[in-house]
Amino acid sequence: MATFTNNVKVTNFQIKSTEPIYSNQTWSGQRLLRSTGIQYYQIQFTLNFNPTSFSEVNNFLAQYAQGKPFTLSLGIAGTYYGTQTGALTSTALINKGSMLIPTSTNTLAVGEWVQFSNHNKLYRIAERTNSSITIFPALQNTVQASEVIKYNNLIIEAVLDPDNDYTMPISNIMNITLKATENIT
Repeated sequence: MATFTNNVKVTNFQIKSTEPIYSNQTWSGQRLLRSTGIQYYQIQFTLNFNPTSFSEVNNFLAQYAQGKPFTLSLGIAGTYYGTQTGALTSTALINKGSMLIPTSTNTLAVGEWVQFSNHNKLYRIAERTNSSITIFPALQNTVQASEVIKYNNLIIEAVLDPDNDYTMPISNIMNITLKATENIT
């Protein structure tokens, strides 16, 4: 996990869902929507720091500017505020590509994010019952029976975008804004 000391503040965190969708309207007026690719998230954040912490930021850039994945907390966006309490697990083996996840009793709401313990992809709940959730996008990896479904303290695994501008103003308070894309494995 990319963690910074209290000397480097992560601010202006933004997350954007990228969902490539093709839309066409038929001669009868019916709209057809088709997903044309995988859904993923893009993030942008600013690192603010004093010159004495310049080496800490340079250390982060040296490790991750060449495409190595890093994880970053989603902060308040990854904090759960709903009614689910306790552990949530899958109740069956679910193959890659599936969207329906049978679960132990759950009270998660449509629109909330979840992750699975074996991979860090963020999924959004599209439908739910007391014993299952339907996620979007389809699973990127197989989920085992009894695997923990994370719904609180979520993180994102990302790779810094190649078009980042690594210019840093040299002043009493320094900052750099970085863009990254969710690491789809």
